[in-house]
Amino acid sequence: MVAVSGIAFLTMASLLSNVEFHYEVTRRWSALTPTLEAIHLPSSSSSSLNYNSKSNEGLHTETKASATDDIDNLQACLRPSGPRYPLSESKALSPFINLGMPKMGSTSLHKYFRCGGFKSSHYMCGNKMCAVCMKNAIKAGKHPLSLCNNGNNTKFIDAYTQIDMGPEKLIQVKYLSEIISGITEEATFILPIRNITNWYKSLTNWYGGKAAGKSKDNNMRKRFERANIKGLPPGVGRNVTEFSNFYCEYVKRVREEVSKNPRHTLIEIDVEDPTAGEQLEAYLGVNRTCWGQGNANKRNNDAIPLHELGR
Repeated sequence: MVAVSGIAFLTMASLLSNVEFHYEVTRRWSALTPTLEAIHLPSSSSSSLNYNSKSNEGLHTETKASATDDIDNLQACLRPSGPRYPLSESKALSPFINLGMPKMGSTSLHKYFRCGGFKSSHYMCGNKMCAVCMKNAIKAGKHPLSLCNNGNNTKFIDAYTQIDMGPEKLIQVKYLSEIISGITEEATFILPIRNITNWYKSLTNWYGGKAAGKSKDNNMRKRFERANIKGLPPGVGRNVTEFSNFYCEYVKRVREEVSKNPRHTLIEIDVEDPTAGEQLEAYLGVNRTCWGQGNANKRNNDAIPLHELGR
C-alpha cells in the first residue's frame, strides 16, 4: 500500500507540475500574442511584410509600396489596355502602323490586313525597305511615310506591318516621337503585346534570314543583346527579366507619345489571346477569320537555360 500510495503521489505531483507548466506557457503566450499578431509574416503568396501596429504604419506603407508597385506596374504595362480613339472618332483609320517588335506578330498582321482588302506592306515598301524610306524621310524633315508609298508613289499603302530591319535598326524605338508626331493626318498605331517568356523563346530560337546567317550562335535574342537600342544597351537582354523591363518601358513611351497627339488611335492587342481575331474585328472591321498565326517559329520547343527564363 505504501508503494502504491507513493506511486499515486508521484503521479498526482507530476500532473500538478504539468498543469502549472501548461498554465505558465499559456500565460506567457497570451502576453506574447498581441506582439505576434501585430506582425503578419509573409505567406508564400505575399511579396511584402504587412505591419498593422500603429508604431509601424509608415514603414508598412513604404515597404508595401516598394515591394508591390513595381510588380503591378510591370503587369499593367504588359497587359493591353483598351483602344484609344481620337476625341472626334469612334473607329480606327488608315494608315495603320505596327509599332511592335520582331517576332510579335508582324506577319500575322500583314496577312490579316491583306485578307481584309487593305494594301499592306511587310518590311518592304515597294522597292525600298520601309525602315530605310521612313528614316530618310524623317532625317529630311518630311512626313515619315512620304517616301514609302510603293517606291514610286503610285500606290498608297494602307498598313505598314513591319517598319524595322531587325534589332539593329528598330526605327520605331529610335524615332518613335518623330513617327507619331510627324504623321499629321489621323493614323492608327498598333502595339502588339505577348507573353514575354514566349517572346524570349521565339527570339532565342530564331536564327533564320540573312542577318543571322542561319547560325544558332547569331540568333535574334543575341542580336538584341549586341545592338545599341534605347532602353536595351549593349550587353543587356540576356534573360526574360531584362526583356520584360525593356518592353515595359517601351509600351509606356508609346502610350505617352500617342497621348500627346490625340488625333491618332492606339490599339493594343495580345497576339496570343484566343480572342485576338474578335477584338481586331471590333476595332478595325476586318472579319475575325482573317486573323491567324504567321511565320511561326518551328524551333520554339528547343531547350533554353533556366537561368535565362527565371524572373
